[in-house]
Amino acid sequence: MADYTSRQERRKAMQNNKGKNKKNNKKKKSLFKRILLTLVLVVLFMALAGSIAVAIIIHNAPTLDESKLKIASTNEIYGVNENGKNVVLATTGSQNRIYAPIDKIPQVVKDAVVSVEDARFYHHFGIDPVRIGGSVVANVKNGFGSQGASTIDQQLIKLSYLTPKKTLTRKIQEAYLAVKLDREYTKDQILEMYLNKINYNEGAYGVATAAKTYFGLSLNQLNDISLAQAAMLAGIPNLPAYYDPITHPDNAKKRRDLVLDMMVKNHKITQAQADKAKKVTIKEMLKNRPKGNEKTNQKQDYEVIDYIKDKYVGKGKEISDKTWAQGGLKIYTTFSELAQNKVTELLNDDSNFANTKKNMQAGIAIVDTKTGGILALGGRRHYNPTDYSFATHGGNQIGSTAKPIFAYGPAIEYMKWPTTQMTDDSPLKYSSGQDIHDWDGRYLGKMTIERALYMSRNVPAVRTLQEVSDQEGDKKIIDFANKLGMGIKSLNESYAIGSYSGVSPLQMATAYAAFGNGGIYNEAHALKSIVYPDGRKVSFDHDQHPAMKDYTAFMITQMLKQVISNPEGTYGGPSLAGYTVAGKSGSSNAGPELQKQYNISDSDLNSGYLDSWFDAYTPDISLSVWNGYDLGGVDPNSSSDMQKDGVLLLTPAEKHISNVLAGKLILALASRSTPDWKQPSSVAKVSVEKDTGLVASSNTPSSDIITGYYVKGTEPTKQSTKYQKIDAPTSLKATYNEDDQSVTLTWKYGKTSNISFEVSQKFNGDYQTLDNTDDKSITVHHLEPGQTYDFSVKAIYTDSDEANTKESDAATVTIKIPSDDDLDANKEDSDTHSSDSQNDNNNQQQNNNDNSDQNSGDQQNNNDKDQGNNQGDNDSDQSQPDQNSSSSDDNSNAPANGHSQQQNSDDH
Repeated sequence: MADYTSRQERRKAMQNNKGKNKKNNKKKKSLFKRILLTLVLVVLFMALAGSIAVAIIIHNAPTLDESKLKIASTNEIYGVNENGKNVVLATTGSQNRIYAPIDKIPQVVKDAVVSVEDARFYHHFGIDPVRIGGSVVANVKNGFGSQGASTIDQQLIKLSYLTPKKTLTRKIQEAYLAVKLDREYTKDQILEMYLNKINYNEGAYGVATAAKTYFGLSLNQLNDISLAQAAMLAGIPNLPAYYDPITHPDNAKKRRDLVLDMMVKNHKITQAQADKAKKVTIKEMLKNRPKGNEKTNQKQDYEVIDYIKDKYVGKGKEISDKTWAQGGLKIYTTFSELAQNKVTELLNDDSNFANTKKNMQAGIAIVDTKTGGILALGGRRHYNPTDYSFATHGGNQIGSTAKPIFAYGPAIEYMKWPTTQMTDDSPLKYSSGQDIHDWDGRYLGKMTIERALYMSRNVPAVRTLQEVSDQEGDKKIIDFANKLGMGIKSLNESYAIGSYSGVSPLQMATAYAAFGNGGIYNEAHALKSIVYPDGRKVSFDHDQHPAMKDYTAFMITQMLKQVISNPEGTYGGPSLAGYTVAGKSGSSNAGPELQKQYNISDSDLNSGYLDSWFDAYTPDISLSVWNGYDLGGVDPNSSSDMQKDGVLLLTPAEKHISNVLAGKLILALASRSTPDWKQPSSVAKVSVEKDTGLVASSNTPSSDIITGYYVKGTEPTKQSTKYQKIDAPTSLKATYNEDDQSVTLTWKYGKTSNISFEVSQKFNGDYQTLDNTDDKSITVHHLEPGQTYDFSVKAIYTDSDEANTKESDAATVTIKIPSDDDLDANKEDSDTHSSDSQNDNNNQQQNNNDNSDQNSGDQQNNNDKDQGNNQGDNDSDQSQPDQNSSSSDDNSNAPANGHSQQQNSDDH
């Protein structure tokens, strides 16, 4: 602090400081005012903007329409008709609705609903500020939408106009319309509309419909409803599917008891009344529930409704439970009106199941081959809502329909086997040592995989799986099957013949569709798009992926066509001649456990079948049919149940039901004009011989020629020689050698590659082989003079690649061995000929000496004659090495001394 010399200076300094502080305070106040003003302006701006936004939202809110408020909004499910146009297949809501005026609704029902849904209903003006306050606190703590404050008025608005999705826009419009609703209608009118609009699952809308659906109470019997029943009706709408007492009785009981507690809290009933009502079981409450077919006379495709609900409605799915319950949806699907009607017709026609037991069942699924879109589902005979569906639920062994998936498909895919690949139907064991058997107990030997597949032989299928497993590994087989939707984690060798279970007809139809679609797998799907009540449209897609090479799909298809068209094929339905269709049958047998459980005799076990399948596909549709006996609800220990309700095993005749149904569906839904599958560029088509697998020759009989399909680059190029005609030897000649009394056979032949010669001699009228040689001559010894001998020579062709031999026709020759007398006579003739020749020469010489000029002409003539004779001798000498030998060749006309005659078997 400064020292001041006088009091006056100190006073002056204090005044100066005071002035400075005032100036600083003025500056601070000015800054605060500016900040405050800015905040006020921001708040006002935001309030104005909010007000404008709210005004716009309110302006865009729908107007109140009493018709929409009163009539339950239905969900319309569309399919397509034969012309490809959308057509309604089913609706949920309006077809099963009983409208109840407020004076017909018992007070106990109204008290129960108000207690659990909107306790202050009679005291607010459409919205409840008290509930809103509690909701705001909860939303701040847990996030927007965590807790609602909807009154009955707001719920009615939401059910009638808006989407259940929790958004700020929807809440503003909902609140506005709820206030407006409360001003224009009385509380009783609002409650009446609400109680007739809420969803109770099971296709029931409104309390009167629900009372009929669950308790069998008509509109005039509503006053007979019990407290427990009223509480349950009040509790279901919160989550209709979850609290459905039919499908979820435990959940329904908990919810009912909560409603009773709320009624006590709101002084509508006493604690004693609540306790008494809680003791009533769900079963007791539902004892008068009508059967499904008593609910409505209007035709409905319940299988379509149930599939859409099961597949697409629920938490985390395409449609929430609340959205479904609200109604007003237009759901566009892939279902075909024609296909669905035909499936239902076949399953409900008892003549298709003539002479079967009561519990004979069947399941059918049809999909679009190219897209995987579901065209039709047949869950069971005489299907009722929420029944167990054999079309969409697995659990039955798929039998031989597994062979293309687990055996031959992988073999073609990974090892590039042709359809003519040879396999062996001979005794075989699983790796465990267990024998593999076929239904007939026979083994048919060597055959192509095509024939093994269309005849459905078990041993070749397992043998094929084992070969693929050994060379490529189990993983590749598993991958192949899973790309077709099988969902397996490990491999069992018996999967090759269908011991795998857990697959439904819908899955099998979808898997086989990939074979008919160039190897492209499409996930089975039904949902195309949804149009919401506010006009929004949402489209949906599905999974698609390559499951196999196009050559695998095409070659499997060509083999499966033979199942239906070949007389040896296993198809047992109506004729499908003229249709482009492929397919596969399958069946399964009961094992020792079932035999013991159901007291099945050995004879029935050996002749009966547990499941029967037929999967078929065209370029347009792919279907799967299962039939078998359903023992749901049948006590195997009760002889009366078994006698009354049915049996376990199918007879051989009943096994064909799946084939017949599949055939009828092809006849009804496919077209003869559908073109055949186009051969891809990756496949080569070759005509080959059945047994050799080589290219057929011009000599191969047509009955032994089959068409083989090969992965391009692996097709055979060598022509078979099995039926090749081998040329016979020519110029066969037999020459007698007097010195050792032997005969030398000689012949001519062209190309001798893979050729040898079989030489035979006739004994007692039959030719017997003397020797085989690669030479074109052979000498035969120890021949008796005066005897005639017949010899033959055949050309033998040996092909090591085909492991077969071919032989030509025989060239034959006959020779007579000269006797001793013949040889002496020949010698005398020779001596006489020599003497005569000498005399002639002497006479000629003498004549020449006496008169050479006169006889010159005659001498010339004699010389010419001798020259001719000598020429004849020279020709003979070419066949006879010396005077004491004889020869026979194929130019002689008749057998004679020293001569022979050749014969060819083609001449006989």
